[in-house]
Amino acid sequence: MTNGPIVNPAKIVLTPKLRVPALRPEQLVRPRLLKLLKTSSGCRLTLVSAAAGYGKTTLLAQWHRAEEGSMTIAWVSLDEQDNDPVRLWRHIVEAVRQAVPEVDFGADVFVGMGVPGQGLVDVALPMLINELAELHPQVVVVLDDYQSVTEGDCHESVDFFIEHLPENAHLILASRSDPPLPLGRLRARGELNEIRTQQLAFSEEEAAELLKERLGLGVGRNDLNVLLERTEGWPAGIYLAALSLQNREDTHAFIASFGGSSRYIVELLGEEVLAGLPEETREFLLRTSVLRRMTGPLCDAVAGRDGSGKLLRELARSNLFVVPLEGRGSWYRYHNLFSELLLYELKSSRPELVPVLHSRASAWLEDAGFLESAIRHAIAAEDQVRVGMLIARHWFEHVFAGQTATVEWGLGTLPEDFISADAALVLVKAWISALFGRRKERDHYVALAEGSSYEGRLPDGTASVGSGVATIRAVFAYGGVQSIVDAGRKAAALDSELTSPWAALVRLGLGHGLYLSGDASGARKPLEEALELTRVDKPLVRMAALFSLSNVALDEGRLEEAESRAREARELVDRFRLYRVPQATLVPIALGRVLAERGELEEAQEELENALSARRRLPPDLSRWPTLIGLLALAPVRIARGDRAGGRAVLAEARTILEPFADDAGIFPELLERQEGTLRRFKRRDGSLDEELTQRELDVLRLLVGELSTRQIAQSLYVAPSTVRTQVKAIFRKLGVSSRGEAVDEAHAKKLI
Repeated sequence: MTNGPIVNPAKIVLTPKLRVPALRPEQLVRPRLLKLLKTSSGCRLTLVSAAAGYGKTTLLAQWHRAEEGSMTIAWVSLDEQDNDPVRLWRHIVEAVRQAVPEVDFGADVFVGMGVPGQGLVDVALPMLINELAELHPQVVVVLDDYQSVTEGDCHESVDFFIEHLPENAHLILASRSDPPLPLGRLRARGELNEIRTQQLAFSEEEAAELLKERLGLGVGRNDLNVLLERTEGWPAGIYLAALSLQNREDTHAFIASFGGSSRYIVELLGEEVLAGLPEETREFLLRTSVLRRMTGPLCDAVAGRDGSGKLLRELARSNLFVVPLEGRGSWYRYHNLFSELLLYELKSSRPELVPVLHSRASAWLEDAGFLESAIRHAIAAEDQVRVGMLIARHWFEHVFAGQTATVEWGLGTLPEDFISADAALVLVKAWISALFGRRKERDHYVALAEGSSYEGRLPDGTASVGSGVATIRAVFAYGGVQSIVDAGRKAAALDSELTSPWAALVRLGLGHGLYLSGDASGARKPLEEALELTRVDKPLVRMAALFSLSNVALDEGRLEEAESRAREARELVDRFRLYRVPQATLVPIALGRVLAERGELEEAQEELENALSARRRLPPDLSRWPTLIGLLALAPVRIARGDRAGGRAVLAEARTILEPFADDAGIFPELLERQEGTLRRFKRRDGSLDEELTQRELDVLRLLVGELSTRQIAQSLYVAPSTVRTQVKAIFRKLGVSSRGEAVDEAHAKKLI
């Protein structure tokens, strides 16, 4: 029926990724490239595309410094974790929010992204684009290291964003390769600005300025030309050469020794750099090479030492390969190429140490709240037990913040037999499959959980396996009505604390089940508790609670309260643009019932028809009971507006839904029979039928008087049994009945037989 806890999106965002890398005084400012960026404002997209080491990040950081006062610039440094589209856009929204602290930006967008199963391009991105359009002056979003993004859903969302950018917004992508975006289309429309390898390569003048003026190295013109030729103007090679040349007297001999590919040069210079360092520093660099981003306490934990923060600051001041990620200097990264070299050296020399270092990193990152990174380091350590524990402990923080892809990716790294043997992971799989309507998968994992012998509280705070299963059964309205009530009561008994992370869901499931069973007064208390426990930033849970409370109030004769609850739910749908989520269809059902009670039949019918049209497209387990409420509200509205045939059709649909649950359908059989009886008693003033029976239908009707079976009637009329069944359904519909006996009675009353 609804979902579980939604966490504060700030816990999902890694803030160092949103900070522009600090610039070093010796880094070369390149006016010709800054001009290319400055003149790009008329385009939708600027693409800075070149291989590693061409200074893409440095260029954009320098441009950021030059333009920061004239426009709003939001920066995100991407990595492989951003292949979850919700995580990607959470970082982008938070980057914009931090760039405009004086504006309450993105709060509703965050909540919209936190709805499982809702497409970003349907809801969250239109909200983001509309909010961007209201910002002044120009807004530029910079996505650095875009090559880290490989998932199609992420590229699709970025494509949508580019296509619908408002005039005051611009996107800059820096990537080692061209992204799979419609660059040709943008280029043809004049909406693409491109800076590529040819522009990023150092010219002779730039290389001379760097080596001679910035770094004070005595490099002659001929040696400079050799260096440019061997590196092909590759900035990383020139920078690393400069680093090594600082400790050499014979620069000519060193430059003359260059040869081979760029990779060879990097490895050669890397070895030169490492060889010239103290053993303690070299060991620190190797041990921390497993980290993408570093801060002092994290490095202390991984390297097994103290004082890493001080060493990082010293390395950042004296070397080119340690890059500060923020002005305060607490987070750093290695130059990408140097990082690759360090890790290669570590794996080659001490492979047994690599998983140990990853495990230490995982533990620290979990404690610090960086959960995706903790999971990735556990995977790198090949520690399945820890991967499973991290997912079992923190899964709801991601799934109920919309980042199901991250959790399912983590689960996908674990063997199926490992998951099946872990009760906590089995319940995670059951929750996810239930949330997305994957019935077969859900039933499989629920059955596994029910067969588990695990005892005690689960890592995610669930009181027990039994409590978790009962909550799923109640919340997702498994089976018949009494089974929902029983599951709700069991969940409430096993997890009675209001401080439980599942308290709102447990009470919502129980209250909804009690209402369906006919105990409206008993349903009120748990539903009110569920509402009290649910903040506005959990719109799905809140909408479901408001829906049930509106129904309770209406049945108790509290029309004003019923309408107030329904209107509040409608405000949530509109505020967060939740038009395509299943729970949103509950709102027009509640509002339609209220309008019908007020006698506003046309408006009531419109609300109910819209809701039922959407619900018919949902999986049966997600739609059954609320759909019945809507159908039984719509039938009398149609009839009262003169559409008797339409009322009959709606009641027939309701009876079809009820058939599998004839013995456990709560209030619905009685309500349905009452409405069918009312329909049978409803006569036109002239006593005629809505539709006349055909001659063949009259022939079948006369044979219904006796005790002939469908097959015997078919033999008497020389037709197939399926034809008779079709004609019987038509007779029932036209007479407004639902059984053979009722058809015969109605036929006698109308003197048809």
